[in-house]
Amino acid sequence: MTGYTVVDVETTGLSPDRGDRVVEIGVVYVSDRGEVQDRWSTLVNPQRDVGPTRIHGISASDVTNAPTFAELAPYILRAVAGRTTVAHNANFDLRFLAAEMVRSGVPLRDLPLSGVCTMQWSTAYLNAPSRRLVDCCRAGGIALTEAHSAAADALATAQLLGHYLKTSDYQPPWVDTLATTRGYGWPTFSGTYPELRMTRRTEVRAVRQDEWLDRIVSRMPRAADARVDSYLATLEMAMLDGFLAEHEKSELVGVATEAGLTRGQVLDLHADYLRAMAEVALEDHIVTAEERADLERVAFMLGLRSTDVEAALRASLDAGQGRHTSGDAIESTGIALEPGDRVVFTGDMVRERDEWEARARQVGLDPGGVTKKTKVVVAADPNSLSGKANKARTYGIPIITEAAFERLLAELRNR
Repeated sequence: MTGYTVVDVETTGLSPDRGDRVVEIGVVYVSDRGEVQDRWSTLVNPQRDVGPTRIHGISASDVTNAPTFAELAPYILRAVAGRTTVAHNANFDLRFLAAEMVRSGVPLRDLPLSGVCTMQWSTAYLNAPSRRLVDCCRAGGIALTEAHSAAADALATAQLLGHYLKTSDYQPPWVDTLATTRGYGWPTFSGTYPELRMTRRTEVRAVRQDEWLDRIVSRMPRAADARVDSYLATLEMAMLDGFLAEHEKSELVGVATEAGLTRGQVLDLHADYLRAMAEVALEDHIVTAEERADLERVAFMLGLRSTDVEAALRASLDAGQGRHTSGDAIESTGIALEPGDRVVFTGDMVRERDEWEARARQVGLDPGGVTKKTKVVVAADPNSLSGKANKARTYGIPIITEAAFERLLAELRNR
């Protein structure tokens, strides 16, 4: 049976490698036409503390009689075998899924697991202000209630997937992922299926609604590289309680390493986060002593300095007066050009297109049309709706500004 299996997990923390566990799982079956066929969800007994109750709304009492992941593993195997797994920020959910499977005695090969990431593809199908599921759903006209509930998040992600499939006329651009996932060698479960006990939330507690964080995240520029967006999504989760614990710092290092980000690139991303905080603090044109202390505290946790707080406040003031465009650093972060890479130019740019193409050829790049192997598209406006830009979004190709491309050329020349 083909189709998609949408998965969402709530967890005790950010790192399965450091002992964090799944405390709730939501599963939704979706057809190749985007139709929701079935769904189920349950709390999971993590056999340890449940982690941040104020974020996911799950208490230790809730999971006392819930099934363990090992009890659920045969049913999850049946849900994913021969199908394409989907999640919003798939890197996060699939890492936990794989870790819990292995812990349950299910032998997995060819890790990490592959899947379709609705966060990654959101820039191709939505005009959302941020990568958050709630913002993507709002942009797609999809209702999301009870956010941070695995059942609700999985259903909303399934509906996002349906929107993408319909928009692409049911010929999605992730054909390679379909082949990889549906041919993945999941082990066969040959034993007796245990009783499937599902424990649903009796109520959704007052999950933390942090408008301060929401406003910060809404100001974060979208990254041109899916790996960078995944890092930023992890950073946002880590900062939900306004504090970055040592194990969360270690997890962020692991995510950055896995994404191939350098220390300098990570610090640039942290500077963008701090600038977003500064913009929130300056909404009323006054930075209080408490807001200043928050900025200083977060800067320290992110490996930044007090002078970076001043720079963030200045940049935010300039942005409010129309003199600053944020996001250039984030646009190029995680992208490195190599001789032979295909680059594409589109729109009415500051430099003539012929000049850009000549400069690209001087360092061994290949200017031309958009193909699946194109490395970047350079546009006067990254939100361009040109045919080249739309095709690039369909293929998941980064679209960057001239300024960002200039920096990438300088990096290539200096190697």
